[in-house]
Amino acid sequence: MSIVIKVFGGGLVGVLAVGLFGCGYLFPSTFHSPNPYSDLYKAKDLRDRGKYKAALAKYEKVSKKHPQTAFGRKVIDVEFPTGLKYDIAFCYAKLAETEGDVSFYLKAEAAARESYQTAIHPFDQADAIYLWGYILFKQEHYEEARAKFEALLEILQQNEYKDDFTADTFFALGKTYLELADKCAAQRVFAQLEARIETLLPSYDRAEALYPLGKVYLELGDAVAAQRVFAKFEVRVEADLREFGYHFLGIDFYEETLFGLGEVYLELGDEVAAQRVFGRLLVNFPDTSYKSEVQRLLDKQ
Repeated sequence: MSIVIKVFGGGLVGVLAVGLFGCGYLFPSTFHSPNPYSDLYKAKDLRDRGKYKAALAKYEKVSKKHPQTAFGRKVIDVEFPTGLKYDIAFCYAKLAETEGDVSFYLKAEAAARESYQTAIHPFDQADAIYLWGYILFKQEHYEEARAKFEALLEILQQNEYKDDFTADTFFALGKTYLELADKCAAQRVFAQLEARIETLLPSYDRAEALYPLGKVYLELGDAVAAQRVFAKFEVRVEADLREFGYHFLGIDFYEETLFGLGEVYLELGDEVAAQRVFGRLLVNFPDTSYKSEVQRLLDKQ
């Protein structure tokens, strides 16, 4: 069911991520219009195009037109109320961000709570808790958000859920501890994430996790840990570009992060590392829009 909003100051891999996970079970391929799910297809399309208010209207229409009791007769439908409330919560949360109206977070939180309360399967509960924690985080209810993310990690670990969702949860929990000014706890959580990245994520997702992790170590004032992680990131980027090519992996992320890392190295006073990273950027992306800025930065040294 996951559609995780990727946030927390540049979260990790594809979840609120914001990239969006699919909601596949709500839209099984065996259904064809006309059917009770046709409005959900339309709502999902609107949501994926960032038209959250229109999508919300569709989801609310489905909620009124097809109450929970109408869907409980088939096995495929037992998750319907959970998924529908999740999608409503998600759209309200995104509306709060895009329109700057924090009152939408209250509606998002109420829907996320309902999604969790109706969830039958542990992974659906996990999806709802993550979104609920995210909404609490955005409202600056950090202690409540911390409790949600810690509960979520327990669910994920008990059910051996090992993927970018778990990585995102570690990252979200660490960022929440930072907001609570508990740097020791944040450091502990980020160290756990660093130690588990290779087991949690496929190789082509690790660079996207390592870069923000290095940045957050800098936020903690731990330049040694940051440089250690950035070194891993460089190795991973080189392997990714060699094995997959940037067309498969996506140009924007690698261009932006290589340029960003070069800037970080300059701020850390490591001109050699900056030149190395900028050189890798120019070799792999000769037409990069960062070319003139790279030259300007290097000329200043």
